[in-house]
Amino acid sequence: MVHHTEPAAGRHPAEVRRDTTLLEIRGLSAAYGQLVVLKDVDLKVSPGELVCIIGPNGAGKTTLLKLVNGLLRPSAGEILFEGERIDGRPAYRVARCGVTQMFQDVQLCPTISVLDNVMTGCHVWTQAGFLSTGFRLRRARDEEDVIRTVALDQLRALGLGDRVDAKPRELSWGEQKLVGLARALVARPSLVLLDEPYGGLVQDEIERLSCLLRELTAGGMTVLMVEHLTDVVMDVASRVVVLHYGEKIAEGPPQAIRNDERVVASYLGE
Repeated sequence: MVHHTEPAAGRHPAEVRRDTTLLEIRGLSAAYGQLVVLKDVDLKVSPGELVCIIGPNGAGKTTLLKLVNGLLRPSAGEILFEGERIDGRPAYRVARCGVTQMFQDVQLCPTISVLDNVMTGCHVWTQAGFLSTGFRLRRARDEEDVIRTVALDQLRALGLGDRVDAKPRELSWGEQKLVGLARALVARPSLVLLDEPYGGLVQDEIERLSCLLRELTAGGMTVLMVEHLTDVVMDVASRVVVLHYGEKIAEGPPQAIRNDERVVASYLGE
């Protein structure tokens, strides 16, 4: 069973109403110089959904995630999280609101243990400052114990309890992806952003990750995912959004997207 800690807003995900809107994107546009990457994109995501964004290379999928998590600023439009605008906020402030991401390349620190890598994900809700940590004050020591326990519990929940002392290079690529997911979950998010989480995984790892994502969303976690493996998308997503040259051309449940003539012509093929 997947374990995740209390979300940043202080609610358990399963207690959040699923008929509300957690993330709302209004008229979102982005450009790199003269190159328009996203154009007037609208999207709503409700608590407990797994919404997947698909489309050909260059469609603007990863850019959309970077706009949501604060790594990029939009050229137009608004991003609201739990009713408050977050576009324009720096990434660390967006993370403190309850939005976290597992990046495509995972970005684990190679010189520290798996457990320490996951513990770094807790920084968004820790209270002890640098000086208290440096002088090993009681508050900092107590908080470090809590962080270690939270990280260890999450790794065990993802089946990595026997790898906590290993270095990332000693893990398979699939295990490294799970470490990245654990690091995202210990941040106590309400919304998890996943950028091609299935990339490089073998079949049994794909099935394992799909099972974990179903458990997360069944527990009320909200996931916004970019993925190019369309068979996986159609299997795990509650809703699919299709981008093409920066514009949203379709949105709906997986079966409807699979049968959409425009999507078939532009991306899925025969």
